[in-house]
This record gives sequence, structure tokens and C-alpha cells, in this order.
Amino acid sequence: MDEKQTITAEQAADLAAINAAIAEQPAAPVPGMPGSPGEPPRADLAAEFAGIIKLAVATLSPAFPSLATIYTDQVTTAAASAAAAVCNKHGWMQAGVGGKWAEEIAAAAILLPLGWQTYQGITSDLAKARASKPEPAAIEDNQTAPGADNIIQFGMPVDPVPESQPA
Repeated sequence: MDEKQTITAEQAADLAAINAAIAEQPAAPVPGMPGSPGEPPRADLAAEFAGIIKLAVATLSPAFPSLATIYTDQVTTAAASAAAAVCNKHGWMQAGVGGKWAEEIAAAAILLPLGWQTYQGITSDLAKARASKPEPAAIEDNQTAPGADNIIQFGMPVDPVPESQPA
């Protein structure tokens, strides 16, 4: 069934007025879309990724010296930019790498390695102090302690009761 719709002149005028009004007004920004007024600026993921890579390399380089030669500034920037492009394409991590926990994650990334290095340093210092301290000389079984011949006894000496005498 084909039904033909007819538009009256009045309806056509109303439609034209609506189309003209839409064309005159700029499109209203959609909340939550990037670039909308009042929205915080988008995180620079490439810079955040580069910072994370540099932090990891600086932290792990003492144990793995080859990392410093592998992760040059050029390589770090390229890797961070590539990862950021993928995240931006898919809408991942738009609030930044750490999201609402970014400050806490950054603090942990700095303070935990610092705490570990402090622990290792103090442990090493204590071990060196113990190693440099001379140990007291051991007393052999047939030796007496220094000053043992100058024993002072208070009170009357107690003699054991001989076994042959009844108590």
C-alpha cells in the first residue's frame, strides 16, 4: 500500500522556518565531549607515558644497566606517542594515566623506591658497623673470667651436709 503524504503550504512554511532557525544557531556543545565548555582539558597521555617510562628506567637502571642505553629520549618519546595515539583512538585513559588516583600513584612511584633504597642503605650501614666492631674474645673451658680470683662472698659460707650424717 502506497500512501502518499501531502504537505500543506502551512506545514511547508513551518518546516522552512524550523530549518532556518536550526541553520542560524550554532550547535550546542554536548556535555562530556572533548572541547566542551566546563570540561577539564584532556590529559597529555604522551607526556604522561614518557614520564612513566623515564621513571621506570631511572628506577631499574641500577639493577639493569642496559635499560639506559635502550630507552633513549627519542625511543621513549616515540613509544609514548604511539601508546597515547592508541588510547586516544579508543577513548582509553582520557582522564590521564592514573585517573582520579594519579597523585597517589605518582607518590607511590617515587616514595616506594626511595623507602626501599633507604632500607637497603641502613641495612648496609649496620652490617659495616658490626663487621668493624671487634668481637669479645671467647673464654675457653679451662679459663676463668678476668677478675674471677677476686670473688667477694657475703654472708656465711654454706657447707653441704655430708652424706654420712643424718640431717
